[in-house]
Amino acid sequence: MESVQRIILGITGGIAAYKMPQLIRLLSKNGILTTVVLTQGARHLVGQEALRVVSRNPVYFEDRPAGHDMAHIELAKWGQLLLVCPATANTIAKIAHGIADNLLTTLALSFEDRTIIAPAMNSAMWNNRATRENIAALRARGCIVLPVDEGELACGDEGPGRLLPLEVIADTVRDAGRKRPLVGKTVLIASGPTSEALDAVRVISNRSSGKMGAALAVAAINAGANVCVVSGPAPVPLPAGCRVVRVTTALEMKTALEKEFKACDICIMAAAVSDFRPKEVVKGKKHRSGSASWSVELIANPDIAESLGKKKKRRLLVGFSLEPRADEVAARVKMNKKNCDMMVVNAVESALEGDDASAAIIYKNKPSEHLPLSTKRELAEKIMSRIAELSGPAHG
Repeated sequence: MESVQRIILGITGGIAAYKMPQLIRLLSKNGILTTVVLTQGARHLVGQEALRVVSRNPVYFEDRPAGHDMAHIELAKWGQLLLVCPATANTIAKIAHGIADNLLTTLALSFEDRTIIAPAMNSAMWNNRATRENIAALRARGCIVLPVDEGELACGDEGPGRLLPLEVIADTVRDAGRKRPLVGKTVLIASGPTSEALDAVRVISNRSSGKMGAALAVAAINAGANVCVVSGPAPVPLPAGCRVVRVTTALEMKTALEKEFKACDICIMAAAVSDFRPKEVVKGKKHRSGSASWSVELIANPDIAESLGKKKKRRLLVGFSLEPRADEVAARVKMNKKNCDMMVVNAVESALEGDDASAAIIYKNKPSEHLPLSTKRELAEKIMSRIAELSGPAHG
């Protein structure tokens, strides 16, 4: 698809419909023209005149005056992309099953794989098996179905179901015409440090900021993937477009990754997992009490990447190796031991807390590639591009 310049915005009867004039403004700043189609339910939630003014185009709905009965054909010819936002569970089900009982769902039949769906609904509806199957069906047909955000919902509940931030949706529309090599694939990313308790107050951890994991999540989302991040206690926020599983210890990370690994196509082990944990954790707080020292016996944590490498089958496993002076020899030994398909090597001296990094990528069957010093966001985009090349064609 060429760069997106004209979209149809289909607004359904979710409470987030009131945000759509602001979304249209964001799209306009990106040079994208918008024509709005409203469902009956949406007409009670957002002002039609406001939509007409900000879009500078007519607003379409079911009972337009005579002469608009062929609107779905006119609009399909005009629009390069259909964005359904907010998309209720009801409209998602109709589009998934080809039900054309209103202007928007009729229009959806003309766009097929030129459709972006931004869901918003109650957590129970989002987690319902029927909704999950409908979303899977749409993705299999090439539609882009965005994830949902988490937080307080209109009903007062807390959980998944909120509409993604408008900026994320606008960026997705803007980038829709670009190559998205991981559409239909699920990327699992391990990110951040882990933390092992010494007592109720003190921990053993490391200086990993989680910046690279967050940058990889952004790059995977931009490439069209469904993204899950298993993250230790990192201060850097993860993008709204991914599902996040929070853990603390190495054992918790192992359990979470093994569970999520079953459903992924690509696993990227970018976390800085603690190699050791205390054999015994002191109950309460350990006090000095006149002692001049405190001896702690450490035992090894399991090698998570090696464990996943033994059961990966057709999955792509990407390791990260943090080495003094980016030692590629040591990293290659690790890659072979863990059965990784690719290994990204960072230097201890520069990789942990900074915004910039350089890396070498080690492959199994071709020479290593050295990526110059750049921002972690830029580095992540390059790494994701190489991962996409190794993973093969997209599903959608």
